[in-house]
Amino acid sequence: MNIGMLGPLRIEVNDSEIDLSGAKLRDILAVLALRAGEVIRRDELVEELGLASTTRNSVNAVHAHIRRLRRWLEKHGIPADVIETVDSGYRMNVDRACVDAHRFSDLARQGLGLAPATPSVVATILEEALSLWRADALLDSRQGPLVTSAADELHHWRSTARDALLDAWLALGQDNKVILSAPRFIADDPLNESIRVCQLIALRRMGRYTEAVRAYQNAERILSQELSVEPGPELRTAHRVARRRISSDIMRERAELARLA
Repeated sequence: MNIGMLGPLRIEVNDSEIDLSGAKLRDILAVLALRAGEVIRRDELVEELGLASTTRNSVNAVHAHIRRLRRWLEKHGIPADVIETVDSGYRMNVDRACVDAHRFSDLARQGLGLAPATPSVVATILEEALSLWRADALLDSRQGPLVTSAADELHHWRSTARDALLDAWLALGQDNKVILSAPRFIADDPLNESIRVCQLIALRRMGRYTEAVRAYQNAERILSQELSVEPGPELRTAHRVARRRISSDIMRERAELARLA
């Protein structure tokens, strides 16, 4: 069984995607998979599912949901004891490699641990890690505190991994990759100035100075609207260099026109 949480919840058994109906069952599976190999207490599940306000006996309700989930697993050829009852909680006994969120986190930590040295290795690892994302993490399960906290942490790691990947591409001179990926990264994280700095550097290196200035102006507008702040020093410096190159090109063109006249 493979469980995908970097996007809407996706469950695959023997390479076939199968549907788990019922929002609470999906939330339970997501929480157990996020903490694969660890015990989730019943009271944590009660809070996660909001059962205290919707049922008279929340513990019995958790038992009932776990039974339904085990029956669903058995129906699809997964042993029911993959979800183990441990004291006052439950544990999902699956390999971390079966859960895309864990694979991503492990790869991200590995790549970030090597940065900024060996940029080619860093880029390879982080490209693989980020390729696991299909959309925002736990897109259809973000309600309870455990899932919400996990999703926020995953998004933080994604942002950090993207920053390091852009730096690695710049170090390798792969400016076109930066230019192609930066707009998508910015759409997900519009207030991240590090991404915008890398974008401006790559555009400038490619001689696309006017695009770099427009990108800066867009950043300036967003930061002003959302945070009421000006761009930071790195972004302003990248902008000044691009503007100087535009001015230099204009002066050269004028000089050439004057010579030809």
